[in-house]
Amino acid sequence: MNMKISHFLVAAAALLVCNSGAYPDSAHKAQHFTRSDQLHSSYDYIIVGGGTSGLTVADRLTESGKYSVLVIEYGYFSDIPGEPYDPVNPINTAPPSLMYNITSVGAVKQFVGVGCVVGGGSAINTQVWMRGTSEDYDRWAAVGAQHSTWNWDGILPYFKKSCTFYPPDPQLAAEFEITYDIEKAWGGTGPIFASYAHYQYPATKVMYDGWKVIPGIEYPKDGSEGKAGIFWVPSSEDPRTETRSYARTAHYDRVQNRTNYSIVTGYKVIKINFSQKHGDITATSVKITARNDNSSVGTITARKEIILAAGTIHTPQILQLSGIGPKSVLKAARIPLVLDLPGVGSNLQDHSWFAMGYDLQTPILPNRQSLTSNKTFADWALDLWKTNLTGPYSIVGGGGALAQVSLPVIAPEMFSSIASEIEAQDPASSLPDSEDPTVVAGYHAQLKVMAAAARSNNTAWMQMGLGGNPFGSADQWGFNIHPLSRGTVHLDPTNPDGEPLVDYRMLSNPIDLRVAIGLFKGLRTYFKSQGEMKKLSPVETKPGANVTSDADIGAFLAATLNPSEYHPVGTCPKMPLAMGGVVDEELTVHGVQRLSIVDASIMPLTVGATTQSTVYAIAEKAADLIKREFAKV
Repeated sequence: MNMKISHFLVAAAALLVCNSGAYPDSAHKAQHFTRSDQLHSSYDYIIVGGGTSGLTVADRLTESGKYSVLVIEYGYFSDIPGEPYDPVNPINTAPPSLMYNITSVGAVKQFVGVGCVVGGGSAINTQVWMRGTSEDYDRWAAVGAQHSTWNWDGILPYFKKSCTFYPPDPQLAAEFEITYDIEKAWGGTGPIFASYAHYQYPATKVMYDGWKVIPGIEYPKDGSEGKAGIFWVPSSEDPRTETRSYARTAHYDRVQNRTNYSIVTGYKVIKINFSQKHGDITATSVKITARNDNSSVGTITARKEIILAAGTIHTPQILQLSGIGPKSVLKAARIPLVLDLPGVGSNLQDHSWFAMGYDLQTPILPNRQSLTSNKTFADWALDLWKTNLTGPYSIVGGGGALAQVSLPVIAPEMFSSIASEIEAQDPASSLPDSEDPTVVAGYHAQLKVMAAAARSNNTAWMQMGLGGNPFGSADQWGFNIHPLSRGTVHLDPTNPDGEPLVDYRMLSNPIDLRVAIGLFKGLRTYFKSQGEMKKLSPVETKPGANVTSDADIGAFLAATLNPSEYHPVGTCPKMPLAMGGVVDEELTVHGVQRLSIVDASIMPLTVGATTQSTVYAIAEKAADLIKREFAKV
């Protein structure tokens, strides 16, 4: 069941790449290469991965004209004509080339939704443009170095820098209480566009107002100002053309004619080469091979730095293939050891989720299904779209109202005992057997700050969309956006050059099941509440109102929980070396010179939000750190 749902969701999310619009071939010929013999032998910077973070950093490093940059991307450019997004039945699947074919290992087999296209995850995601709360980022600093700048105050300027915000239509904003705060949350002029749909279904307002009777709930003015509660979030959508705004359009197409910006597609890095002198390890070059021709191998030298932006799944794989990682993993795969770095591939985190079924016996029309059940409404909606790109078809997957609720609010009877359990837990008991002591120490530090988070009103722990299921299902999803279980991404010892072994290790920390029970009961309370939700007359159909005990709810959740919202992070965490960290505060790999990581793998703890905008902010800050470092030379 989970596999079927998972593949459906990935297909639906992948369909949204259609919103990217069509670009002429000339849009990516200026510095686009497809053969290694077209490349120079060396560049100032080599960026491994042409996804969300890689293209952002490449743009920022080339804007001065001082440095040459080569981006190496395994995927290809994909120009798919845009079509109106059908929010009820997005059944068309994306071409296989837009995703890697990876299925996780472990107790639950899960499709790993990783983008394989120029633009990476930003090309195939559901376009939600949101941030975690301020506490999410302050925890990054708490498990980092003393005086860390990787906190809310240190990263907020980069959130602002990354995008340009477009306020909603004033009439729609007034009707649906869509509020925002330019001063606190926005104000930048970055090349990613954050905007709202031009239409919302009336039931969304009912679900939005329904939370007002829940004790302790808050309604922040802006969903991106760093507070938990009930709010609206925009989409990464260009409001001028109603097409996807993503890393390719923002950080490549816009600057494609820079002569110092090059990208080669259809190639992967199979090894980073190092020089070792007087005990120092320095990254010098990369060995690349063509996607469809293993005999086409080349070596490219980086005069300044090699920058890994291959993502949470492939960045640790590349390090391990290069001899940097846990020595036991490298030994099993027969990879010569360059540096024993136990944290590489540990600390995998993703948002888990469960589905409850509700029959809304008093539906408020029109709703999403009206596009297929009401010809008059469907014709009106299509006419609006064709005439001025407004109406229901302007609702892409991401923009809308969200509930981002803290544990004390959603689970008032359980949060205190959950926090105490986290504090008392032996960290080694939830990690793989024989885990390195440094990784155990880092996880211990994480549990300490997460215990405090469980007691906080400003750490959102549960996420739920308030517009109904955007993929046409009757299910209502609840997301645990701060799971405590930690997975791994390690080389396959039987095939190191193939895809790595991704193990989410869902529920390896048993407290996650306790949390899921608390979230489930809190959502049931919301749907049974006597406020605005009463207008919809919701009746629970899955698992059913007769499932009441914690044991029975837990059994339902253990059998149906899904380990991934396609937001993997954390496999090369920014933490001290003594705590299983892989990169330092400058995002340089511990123990290695001229090698840094700039993607989602550096997040020590996941954020209570979709990860897209956070990855852009990381990349923006990383680019400044890299430029600052080499300005000294």
